[in-house]
Amino acid sequence: MSSPAADPTLAAPERLRRLTAPAGVVLGLGQNGLATVRALARNGVPVVAIDSNLERPAARTRLCEKIRCPEFARGGAGLVGTLMELGAALPHGGVLFPSGDLNLRTISDHRDALARHYRFALPDPATVRLALDKRAFYEFAERAGFAIPRTWRLDAANLAAVARQVQYPVIVKPSLRDIGWRESERGGHKLYEVGSAEALVAAFERLRAVSPELLVQESIPGPESELVFSLTYLDDDLEPLAMFTGRKLRQYRPRFGTSSMAVSAWMPEVAETSLAILRAMRYRGYASVEFKRDPRDGVLKVIEVTGRTWYPHGLATRCGVNLPYLAYRSLVGLPVERPAGFVEGVKWIDEDRDPRAAVESYRAGELALGEWIRSYRGRRTYALAAKDDPGPIVFLGLAMARAAVRRLARRARRQGAAA
Repeated sequence: MSSPAADPTLAAPERLRRLTAPAGVVLGLGQNGLATVRALARNGVPVVAIDSNLERPAARTRLCEKIRCPEFARGGAGLVGTLMELGAALPHGGVLFPSGDLNLRTISDHRDALARHYRFALPDPATVRLALDKRAFYEFAERAGFAIPRTWRLDAANLAAVARQVQYPVIVKPSLRDIGWRESERGGHKLYEVGSAEALVAAFERLRAVSPELLVQESIPGPESELVFSLTYLDDDLEPLAMFTGRKLRQYRPRFGTSSMAVSAWMPEVAETSLAILRAMRYRGYASVEFKRDPRDGVLKVIEVTGRTWYPHGLATRCGVNLPYLAYRSLVGLPVERPAGFVEGVKWIDEDRDPRAAVESYRAGELALGEWIRSYRGRRTYALAAKDDPGPIVFLGLAMARAAVRRLARRARRQGAAA
């Protein structure tokens, strides 16, 4: 790999060498990373973002320097090499902000080398692995007495027994969502829902080549609005610098995707249970915890712990809990002012994915037209649109227009062929 001065993918190295403060280094320039960039840059932090795809709408931000790392999506040595070159160009080093599980794991696995140039807050490697490995986490939560959905490890030896035992529908998902799962057509989704023993066997046969370890989990009934979450940052003493809680309103894909609309809401039970789980894990640094309340017994059941910035975390920043900036100040040794609370009732909307989520729910008869329209009322903040950073929403509009033109062209060709 060439030196920073000669490599055009290391954006503006001369400017980087003149920085007078540590840079915030954001790994990933999707919507998640964009929210981190804005949270830091709007508070005067110099920001550098790394990704392999700088053409996507979220990467069109003007608020940071950008570095293209072709191997970014796979993590590992390629990303570490880019980070080490960048770190050598930063006169005051940087603070790392992972926005995906793979780059979180890369930082954890290479923490000793990266610590030469960067600050980051992570628990020990075993705890990071515990947050990433679903089977290990569910076993830990059950031992520690935290309520979880019923979960079974699935393999060829117990497939028939599990298929007879579970109450359908159930969810099939990997214990660890690694690069193989993400890149496979069969593993392109976070998880799959199956409604019969035959479907479970078929899913196992299809997915076991993608993931060496599969889980079956009961599907908690109830609407997506019963999915709630917390976002926090814990210092070295496992004390939260801030705590934010919210509720999902829609997901894409519906039922088992990631947030496309969420709302801020203070929920003490969610905050207290999240803190108890994270302290039991000895987790320090940024974390989110997701739950769903089970209508069958009224119990709040933990779904997962995430050790990197979460998808709608821009909502917390908009409501007065700027976790990336709090983390930055804490890690570089600046005074931290803990927020006393946050604004409730603000909706966060992903302009790209939420219309698709609403359309699918509407077509499935799960969302009435009036309810859809009313869901956009009230105070709002957006994943992409921002007056001081218009590039992402402009390029999303252009991408949507191009997609519409391509659909019309395909339809015209089909009609011409039929004629």
